[in-house]
Amino acid sequence: MNVFIQEIKEYDFKKIYDFLKESTIDFWDTIKDKKNILIKPNLLAAFHPDKAVTTHPVILEALIILLKEHQKKIFLGDGPGGTTSVQKVYQETGMKELCEKYDVELVNFSEGGILEKSIEFHKLGISKHFMQADAVINVSKMKTHCLMYYTGAVKNLYGTIPGLKKSEFHKSHPDTDSFGKVLSELYKIVQEKVVLNIMDGIWGMEGDGPSAGIPRNFGLVFISAKASALDVVAAQMMGFKMDKIKYIKSALEFDKIDPSKINIPEKWKNFIFHKVKIKKVGFMIKIFTHLPQFLKNIFGKFYWFYPAFNEKCTLCEICVKSCPVQAMEIKEQHKSPTIDLSKCIKCMCCHELCPSQAVYIKKSFLAKFLIK
Repeated sequence: MNVFIQEIKEYDFKKIYDFLKESTIDFWDTIKDKKNILIKPNLLAAFHPDKAVTTHPVILEALIILLKEHQKKIFLGDGPGGTTSVQKVYQETGMKELCEKYDVELVNFSEGGILEKSIEFHKLGISKHFMQADAVINVSKMKTHCLMYYTGAVKNLYGTIPGLKKSEFHKSHPDTDSFGKVLSELYKIVQEKVVLNIMDGIWGMEGDGPSAGIPRNFGLVFISAKASALDVVAAQMMGFKMDKIKYIKSALEFDKIDPSKINIPEKWKNFIFHKVKIKKVGFMIKIFTHLPQFLKNIFGKFYWFYPAFNEKCTLCEICVKSCPVQAMEIKEQHKSPTIDLSKCIKCMCCHELCPSQAVYIKKSFLAKFLIK
């Protein structure tokens, strides 16, 4: 299994186009009979491309031109989280302008219906736009994730579950391991549609990802036929150990890929970025979830963390409407929502979906020490 990697420091269209064209020479024969191609970027929420939260439109522009050169009919779509208008997301992320320029149809995963798929313990409602495409190209973003440690190609496929239905899984699976099982099961269903995976790692994110972290110039673009192979390479380059990211390990096993046999350019073998800021909130949620109640009572007096608001809050109510357990409300004369901490499950949906980066993680002294 090959993972192609190219160093590209900025969003230089020609360099990106040349890399995509060169690394996909053998790819086009594999989809010669597939006419309708869906591009699935990471459009988490209504963030400008410069925020490094969503897939940059220049990457997508190069891909669209290549697809048009091969006479493919192109659709582009996603299922952003929260309650923000999908049209606003497409406008702010640059997708609307891009698709108008190249006459590409924008589709909304929250419209057009769903197909229910059952696997193991879960019933998943997946966008018909995704499942009915002849093939899908998955274009993810290289970022940290405060609950799941890392988010890339495999996690990007969670967007195939439309709108607020994603929040229901956060409610029923609030800790890292159980939510990881949802991602693993989803991958087993949708990966058959995905024929190519591209990762925008030119400007990614470290720290409090996937939306409130610090943009970082990783300066790389990745391409692979399999999302699991791409993710294990990118995550290890960021400093992650695969035993911590179990949903990627599960995806590798499903794809029957031995990580030691993944082929990457010699230049990048054993390469690790210098001191990527990795938050450990997910790890501490896992520990706290499995403690006996009497230890939770003792430990909880000294170790706690929960979402809180800074002065950036605009009272847009996206966090309130997106909270899977309705732990937030707007009160008169308050400058930000109030949180019922007895209800909060620390799923961090509010932190992930806030378009103003107004949600931060408030921590006790012990939590500050343990969550670096």
